[in-house]
Amino acid sequence: MAALMIPSDLFGQAQIFTRKEKLKDLTAKTVKVVLSGDEIFDEALKQAVTTSWTISPYEFCTSEEFQKIKTDSKFYFLIVVKGQQRKEAEPGIDLLTFVKGGEGADKSIEDMLEVVTFPLRSAVDPSGREFLLLPAFLTIMQEHAQNLTSSEVKAYTPLGANDSKKLRMKQIYFCEEDFAPQVDDKTVSSLDEDIFVKEDEEEVDEVFSNGVFNAVVSYVVAPSEPVNGSVCYKMLIGADNHKLYWYKKHKISPRQGAGFLDSDLKAIKLLRK
Repeated sequence: MAALMIPSDLFGQAQIFTRKEKLKDLTAKTVKVVLSGDEIFDEALKQAVTTSWTISPYEFCTSEEFQKIKTDSKFYFLIVVKGQQRKEAEPGIDLLTFVKGGEGADKSIEDMLEVVTFPLRSAVDPSGREFLLLPAFLTIMQEHAQNLTSSEVKAYTPLGANDSKKLRMKQIYFCEEDFAPQVDDKTVSSLDEDIFVKEDEEEVDEVFSNGVFNAVVSYVVAPSEPVNGSVCYKMLIGADNHKLYWYKKHKISPRQGAGFLDSDLKAIKLLRK
C-alpha cells in the first residue's frame, strides 16, 4: 500500500538513457580526429577525413589534446587503437575506433561509449594498402553509425556486410596474398570468370583507385606474425561506392591461417548461383 502512495509524477522524472538515446547527437557534435604522430599515416588520414567525413563537423587534434578532453561529452573521437588478443604477447592489429567522450574515458578507451570500430591494418609491418582504402573505411563506419540511431534494435547491431547478396552481380578482385595458405587450388580454379585472382596487389589497388564500376576488392587484416587465437578479418569492399559486401572474421590456428578460407570462397560461390 505504501508503494501505491508514491506520487506518479516521480516516475516521470526518471530518465532511461538507452544506447540509441546516447548516440542521438552524433551528427551534431564535433568529431575530434586524433592524429597518431606518424606523419605519413596522419597525412593520409587528414586527406581521407577531408574528402569522406560527412555526417558531422570534425577537427583534428593531437594525442595530448585527446587526453585532456576525452571526458568531455561534447565531443566524439576518431582514433587508432591497438588490438590484442589474450594469447598474443603484443598487439597484433591496429583498429580505427569511433567513440564518444564522457565519464569512464579517464580509465581507458575501452570504457568509452563505442560507436563503431573497424579493423585497420597489421600493427607491425602493415601492407600499406590501408592508405588507399581509408576513405572506404570511413564511409563504412559512418553508414553504420547512422544506422545505429534509426531504432533501438539497430542501436545494438554489430558492424557487418548488409549487401552480401549483391555479390552475385559483382566482379570480384582478390589479391592472391589475401588467401589463407590452406586454400585449395581446386577451390580457386572453380571460381567463375568474373572473379579475378591477382598475384600483384597493385592491380587490385588500381581497380579500387579507379573506382571501377560494379567491382569489389579484397582486404584482409591480421597480425603479421599471428599466434593461435589471433583474429583475422576478411572483407570485400566496393571500388565504386565504398560499400562493405563481405565482412567475416575467424581465429587463426594451424588449420586456419590468415586470409580468406575455403569456406569463405565456397560461400561466395553459392551467393553467385
